[in-house]
Amino acid sequence: MVAALALLGVLIAAAALARDYFDVTHDPGGPGELAGTASTVAARPAGTPEVKGTTSGATAAAGVHLDALPVQGGGANLVPLPRALQGRTGYDRAVTISCPRNTNADKNREVVYPLLRRYVDVTTSVRPYFPDDPQAKAYVSATISVRQADGTVNRLDRGGQEARQNASAVLSADVEGADELTLRVRCESPTGLVVLTDAWLTAG
Repeated sequence: MVAALALLGVLIAAAALARDYFDVTHDPGGPGELAGTASTVAARPAGTPEVKGTTSGATAAAGVHLDALPVQGGGANLVPLPRALQGRTGYDRAVTISCPRNTNADKNREVVYPLLRRYVDVTTSVRPYFPDDPQAKAYVSATISVRQADGTVNRLDRGGQEARQNASAVLSADVEGADELTLRVRCESPTGLVVLTDAWLTAG
């Protein structure tokens, strides 16, 4: 009798273990769902900063490419990328600004972007393009506008960079707290243009 009761107890325990095992490993909605099942990834909400330069083991900077921002002023000074430069590596998100005529009424060209105090710096490569005079220089400067509580606007020069067609340069400027960014172009030759490549605004 005792042996029978002991055997019954062993059978009951074995049945309970089997039940627990199958509940854990085969419940499709339970916490024990097997690795490798599909999961749903939420889409990035509109307006969320993109991430640049994602690499394993490194922290990527969030921000936006300059060409993704709307143009607030000077849109007529933007021109298509010349056919000779199309398809070249690094020119896929280029911002191309025409050179001024170098007259008293046209000494520089400006393009204005709204920043809305969302970014802390801007970085871009300055690549002039002068097919008629490759040695001609171009100068690109950055100016920020900051609106004050009393309605006045402070305009602050954030520096610039000079470059030639075969000698590009990197322009990096602090834009923290800026409501607007103005990029100003001056050229030695009126027949060229300035291409800004890999222009990136880092989010604050």
